[in-house]
Amino acid sequence: MALLATTGLLMGVLAPTLAAAAPPAPPPGAGKIAPTLAAGLDQQDTQDFWVHFTERADNSAARDIQDWGERGRYVHTRLTATAERSQAAVRAQLDERGVDYRAHWIVNAILVEDGTAELARTLAANTAVRQLIPTRTYQTPDPIAGTAVAEVDDVEWGVANINADDVWEQYGVTGDGITVASIDTGAQYDHPALVAQYRGNTGNGTFDHNYNWYDAANACEGDAPCDNDGHGTHTTGTMVGGDGATNKIGVAPGARWIEANGCCPSDAAIVASGEWFLAPRDLTDAPETADPAKRPHVINNSWGSGSPTDSPFMPEVLQAWTDAGMFGVFANGNNGPSCRTSGSPGSQTSEYSVGSYDVANQISSFSSRGAGQNGTIKPNISAPGSDVRSAWPGGTYNTISGTSMATPHVAGAVALLWSAYPDMIGDVDGTRLLLNITAINTYDGQCGGDEEYNNVFGEGRLDALALVTAGATGTSRLEGVVRDEAGEPMAGVAVRAEGPVARSARTRADGTFSFQLVAGSYDMTVTGPFGYGSDARTVTVARDTTFRHDVTLTPSERVAVSGVVRDGSGQGWPLGAEVVVTHESGFRAAATSDQETGAYRLAVVPGATYTMTVATGTPGYEPYRATITVDTEDLVRDVDLSVSFACTAPGYEVERDGQWERFDRGTSWRATTVDPRYPGFDGRVGWVFNDPGKRTNRTGGAGGFAIVDSDHLGEKRVQDTYLTSPSFNLTGRQDAAVEFGTDLRPAVNSDASVDLSTDGGRTWTTVWQRTGFPGADGPGSQAVRLPDAAGKRDVRLRFHYEGQWSGWWAVDDVFVGNRTCTPVS
Repeated sequence: MALLATTGLLMGVLAPTLAAAAPPAPPPGAGKIAPTLAAGLDQQDTQDFWVHFTERADNSAARDIQDWGERGRYVHTRLTATAERSQAAVRAQLDERGVDYRAHWIVNAILVEDGTAELARTLAANTAVRQLIPTRTYQTPDPIAGTAVAEVDDVEWGVANINADDVWEQYGVTGDGITVASIDTGAQYDHPALVAQYRGNTGNGTFDHNYNWYDAANACEGDAPCDNDGHGTHTTGTMVGGDGATNKIGVAPGARWIEANGCCPSDAAIVASGEWFLAPRDLTDAPETADPAKRPHVINNSWGSGSPTDSPFMPEVLQAWTDAGMFGVFANGNNGPSCRTSGSPGSQTSEYSVGSYDVANQISSFSSRGAGQNGTIKPNISAPGSDVRSAWPGGTYNTISGTSMATPHVAGAVALLWSAYPDMIGDVDGTRLLLNITAINTYDGQCGGDEEYNNVFGEGRLDALALVTAGATGTSRLEGVVRDEAGEPMAGVAVRAEGPVARSARTRADGTFSFQLVAGSYDMTVTGPFGYGSDARTVTVARDTTFRHDVTLTPSERVAVSGVVRDGSGQGWPLGAEVVVTHESGFRAAATSDQETGAYRLAVVPGATYTMTVATGTPGYEPYRATITVDTEDLVRDVDLSVSFACTAPGYEVERDGQWERFDRGTSWRATTVDPRYPGFDGRVGWVFNDPGKRTNRTGGAGGFAIVDSDHLGEKRVQDTYLTSPSFNLTGRQDAAVEFGTDLRPAVNSDASVDLSTDGGRTWTTVWQRTGFPGADGPGSQAVRLPDAAGKRDVRLRFHYEGQWSGWWAVDDVFVGNRTCTPVS
């Protein structure tokens, strides 16, 4: 204890010196433990968590390997080698401590079971470790009850809607040679609509489940596939189902299927399933039995979270699948109709996700919408997902709805494409491109995007026939720039290509446009904006090339709008003015009238209605605004500009007939204040005539004036004060007005107004006001028309000021009566 006390004393003495020293270095691994994991370990002694490593295998060369088995083995070998090398030290630590864990290679990560906070800190200190994150759960969306929809020639409506049956008929392709799979709840392998397509069916009523079934959830008795939910059986049926008779429920009934029930006890089961699919193992699950040559071609993922996430695992799994040539497709979620409801992993940029529509080609109300991760358009594509009938456990059938039901339509369509063109097997990027290009454009802008690509339908509605047709011809690129006759780029111009597929876009700010297309012949239409013609021609784009199509748009026919701009208040002389004609489309034509003659002339597009404005540089005239309709011939429109009420135009003077108040000797105007409404209100504060703040008369008048001086009265004095006139008889006066000299220095908390009463002061209307802004409104003169006072017998005015330590307002030379602007020689 004495030693501790002495140490404390020394620390107190040395504090000034130590305070200047550098702060202690953070412990190794600080910042690698996810905050959510750290919080969980604070609340409980142990928790499962992932140790995620930094090193990644480079499998880019795999895409050049043509042999399916060799490509898979190459990716598997590099992934496992990378994981073993980078995880070695951490595995040794875990083994030494006797910690249970499972090491993975499809994601370079280890799942630690019942890890402690101390263990997490120790592992985070390893330089090979990127981060430690908690486990998470996903789920198969709860099925939404559906209503049976009439079949189309014994084909389910969704299969017919995407034209899969037309692919069977026109190309003789049903998916032969392709294996599809899904991470789901399992599947009834001996269902009448699935048993023939199960890859484990060896014929003669016998089955071999090795390499064809992975019980990731440990949910099935024995070694055979099962489905305790129904979801997986249903999605598998939509991919490949059919009994050859009346139950044509699958898009690719000639394909084979395998299954893993990794959805959805945990992310661990999903990662394990994704790993098993890349290198399937036999029923012993021994690593040495892994055979990448037996991996499926297409993997359906009708599961996810209820919200977007940037979890690192699924993008890594998908990258490994893609490197190995496996096409993964994901449901976008059932959290619509609001925007930004796309669920992960479908919401992630790397995943290809699917939205749902109904038999009327309308988006399903439940279908989740984008945007997704980093603002990415989501979903990528849409497919039938409402009221989908498919297989159900017990050898039955069921009709349900969800993006889970839409996603296997896309998986089946990819199976048809790869079956028809085996040279496309493994070309994931090219297949995504063909899906996008051949989708039927469907506009819905509620969550952002355009006809080509929006956050409701994505690229549009799936079309399997167009997809397979496009596979034969290949893809190409069409690009160009649209310019006007002067060579300037034109933005926002509509460009459309109609041919094997239909694509449309608008030019960018630099006038450019571009399309990915199926190779072939297209009718190209460039529709110019208002005032320009269009360009239409046929172009042929060859496979694997870029075709350049530049367009120059010329102005369409014009007619003239002409006339003379004159003074319209009595002098009648010509005026130089700017004449502008605008159209709602953004079209604008302008001309300046001649100063000597007033003549102007400009050209516009015939057959349209325009807004015409005329403003002269000569001071004192009101601007002119009118709507004009131009038919097919020239239009003559003369314009007479009126002198403004201020009467400052050359050749005019003000004539007044009324009464003046100059505040020089006494006044019949009455200064009053209202009842106190503010703390510190002083009832003596108000309008005065003796200039207590020594401002001098800066209203433009001379001699005495009225003022309320808020600055002079100070911070603690609040003003709410009126300067009220006597009664004025304006009988017979039709040009009634009030005019006054003013020097207003307002502030943010001040309010100055002029009010009018035509009933002897019983009711008041504000006719002029300046409210709460810093700056100055004076010295100067204000003139205000009083049309409501014309011809009235008992007219009164009042100057009203509210403020607190907020400038001042001085008024002088108040005129009330007729005020007209008349021409002079």
